[in-house]
Amino acid sequence: MELNVSGLVSGFDWKSMVDQLANVERAPQRRMRVEQADLKRKNTAYTRLKTELNTLKSTSETLKGTSFYEGRSVSSTQTHLTATADSGTSNGDYRFEVYQLATAAKQMGNSDVGAAVSTSAALSSAGFAIPVTAGTVTVQGKQVTVSTSDSLTTTLAAIKTAVGGSFDYSVSNDKVTFTDSSAVVLGAATDTSNFLRALRMTPNGTSSVSSTAKMGGMDLSEKMADANFTDGAGASSGSFKINGTTISYTNTDTITDILGDINNSEASVYANYDTVNDRFLLTNKSEGDLGITLEDVSGDFLAKTRLLETNSGSLSRGKNLIYKVNDDGPLESVGNTITSNSSGIQGLGVTATKASGAAKVSSVDTAGESITTTSSHGYSTGDAVTIYSPGTVPGGLATGTTYYVSVTSSKSFTLHTTKANAEAATSAVDVTSAQTGDVYFLDNSPQIATVTVKSDTDKIKTTIGEFVSAINKVQSMVTSATASSTDADGKVTLGVLAGESLVADISRELRNKAVGDVSGITSTIKRLESIGYSSSGYTNQITLKDESTLDETLRDNMGQLKTLFTTTTHGLGNTFYNYLDNLLDDDGSLATTQKNMTDQVDDISEQIAAHERRVKSNREALIRNFVAMEEAQAKVNQQMSFLASRFGGGK
Repeated sequence: MELNVSGLVSGFDWKSMVDQLANVERAPQRRMRVEQADLKRKNTAYTRLKTELNTLKSTSETLKGTSFYEGRSVSSTQTHLTATADSGTSNGDYRFEVYQLATAAKQMGNSDVGAAVSTSAALSSAGFAIPVTAGTVTVQGKQVTVSTSDSLTTTLAAIKTAVGGSFDYSVSNDKVTFTDSSAVVLGAATDTSNFLRALRMTPNGTSSVSSTAKMGGMDLSEKMADANFTDGAGASSGSFKINGTTISYTNTDTITDILGDINNSEASVYANYDTVNDRFLLTNKSEGDLGITLEDVSGDFLAKTRLLETNSGSLSRGKNLIYKVNDDGPLESVGNTITSNSSGIQGLGVTATKASGAAKVSSVDTAGESITTTSSHGYSTGDAVTIYSPGTVPGGLATGTTYYVSVTSSKSFTLHTTKANAEAATSAVDVTSAQTGDVYFLDNSPQIATVTVKSDTDKIKTTIGEFVSAINKVQSMVTSATASSTDADGKVTLGVLAGESLVADISRELRNKAVGDVSGITSTIKRLESIGYSSSGYTNQITLKDESTLDETLRDNMGQLKTLFTTTTHGLGNTFYNYLDNLLDDDGSLATTQKNMTDQVDDISEQIAAHERRVKSNREALIRNFVAMEEAQAKVNQQMSFLASRFGGGK
């Protein structure tokens, strides 16, 4: 018999009574939990307040810095000219005329550096610049299967069998020509092989289509000995110099590896392989009138890649940026960013992305009065130009004089003093001698942009607004957290931080600092009200009542405004920052208050746990007593039953 079941023998539900007694005994725990919940709510409210105070501290820190008021805002009338300025840049307008953008020098290797394809080898190893993939290809509407194990000869024959026409391969040109009686149609959306692309063939609407470029090329995944150079296998190892930097390679390095080593070196060039033109290319990482120096130290990498001029490689020198500032110049910069060193304007950096046109002179024909430029000049007959040179201009011409162009070719022209003469190609200016140094002809209609530099008043105004807003937010939070309310039954509910002296102190300190005069200032601007703000003693809120006064101060009295916030110790920025820095410090009063609350919460948790242990101990003792009672009652019942049976049976 389970005698610990409540009332099984006695019929008395003692377990319910024990539970009721335990519940009564837990009453102190309920009071402690209410106290604990209040402490947690207060701590949470303090954390929210702390967040807002940190925001106020951050804006105060910005406003107390003297350099903040020296910032500059920069704008440009054209998007192709962007600019930055520091505190050393004088306010004003700067007019930039951009004639030529800076470009990077390029060393172009001779084309056809890769050997022609092998017509008898498998497509996978035939030396295609664009590796062939297996699949299907469509020619004249008929689908043909391409296997990379077949040769080019076999594959072309299969296509001819399927569609007719003729496929001819030119060894000298490394090109394929397909001729048919009707317009050639190549490819379909369902094709899975890139065979036509590897042949460099596209339909042109005619009955004959040829490869647009040489099919053979370099296999960059191979080493020097197996990379398919037109000039034969290269040395397995060696070294070379680019711009004075030595790059070495070994018999384990592929062409891709070597190109990567170049790009990652201090040679300051980009190296790549142009699959369309089958040539290697080096480009300086920096713009400007610079060259690229090359030297094979050992081995023959530069020779095999045909980058050297002795192997028909060619250098295209970079160009300098040519511009004027406020009609001063022309000036030159090696990059498209104009610095103080090149413009003479302190703290101003300008980047140009568009130019009108400048043509560099290559040669002068004094007999024919013809000017030849290094590249296409881009002029039309009748265009007005001026001459510029850091050296000496050609004889018969004058810097700053307007001339008119009569175009004779894409790289040559004659000069005339009138537009009419230029258009009639008569009375060319007599050029008596060649130039010394670089000579440029500049477009008379340059790309013009005006860069305006001014004090960054918008940023300062915004930050002051954020500062005031942060004060207001803290005060609103304090007001809400400390307010009391009364319901219809007259019950009063206090705010979560009501009665917290620290909160009242914070609110009072912020108000006093915000509305009072800054000590030590003798000027008219000595408080927030001096720059257009107004305060309310009832709500502790600060509002911008006169924005025009603030704008006028920012425009005309930046020095006094700076003093208002930055004066050592007493300036608004310093005063607020120092107070909040101490308040929010790890050992500050706010942290101490929150720590005390946390400790109280933890202590109450321990008290609750200890009390619960006592309640459980008392409950278990009562249960043991009642179980003993049930056991005693059971024995009595047994004895009574025994006696009843004995005496009852004798009647």
